[in-house]
Amino acid sequence: MGGVEGELFLLKDQKGRAFLVRLREGGVFHHHRGAVPHEAIRQAGPGGRVQTHLGEALSVHRPTLEEYVLHMRRSATPTYPKDASAMVTLLDLSPGMRVLEAGTGSGGLTLFLARAVGKEGRVESYERRPQHLAQAQGNVRAFWQVENVRFHPLALEEAELEPEGFHGVALDLMEPWKVLAKAAEALMPDRFLVAYLPNITQVLELVQRAEGLPLRLDRVLEVSWREWEVRLPVAHPRFQQVGHTAFLVAFRKWKDS
Repeated sequence: MGGVEGELFLLKDQKGRAFLVRLREGGVFHHHRGAVPHEAIRQAGPGGRVQTHLGEALSVHRPTLEEYVLHMRRSATPTYPKDASAMVTLLDLSPGMRVLEAGTGSGGLTLFLARAVGKEGRVESYERRPQHLAQAQGNVRAFWQVENVRFHPLALEEAELEPEGFHGVALDLMEPWKVLAKAAEALMPDRFLVAYLPNITQVLELVQRAEGLPLRLDRVLEVSWREWEVRLPVAHPRFQQVGHTAFLVAFRKWKDS
């Protein structure tokens, strides 16, 4: 099965290094050990193999969501896939739901949210920085062809939100407490708001600012991801690991009575 013009492929070399490639007519992929015409990648298709003109073997793959987010172009540090997938779980999302996102960044979390709610659902994503929003739009549309994401060039403070109109709220902001009351009002009762925060002082500030709002702290967690190297008959943890990336802070909304 070959590719089509504009289609995304992931090439992996013999050392496991991955390269994201978008096919174009007459295009050439350049590796430090040779070049491969895009037409050869097209003909090989997902699961196939190609060789550079210097004999370097490259496997051809359809990029997974995780691989795409880790290798896509970015104007801001993306939410790591391990954290994004955990956020989808904490938000308890399913097809057909509406989710509010503030802090689109490069669009990594947006993609996880969009796939979770499916074509019948909707992601309303707010980003006040034009360069980040433009990058996120390009990244999302390059990977995800379902039209279920609406981008807004606004800070969440400026948005007009339907009260109790969302099944979940995802915040990736430096100071999420500034929009916490507004986000809580937009959240349906007994549903979840999850914030992505790099350091514990932000977590403490957010929890303190939530006092007096119809939000109950559900949990605060870090997501560990430990990869192993297995080369029979030897197995050991990989020497390079992804350590701390962020704290995930989950709140559950009380019914406002």
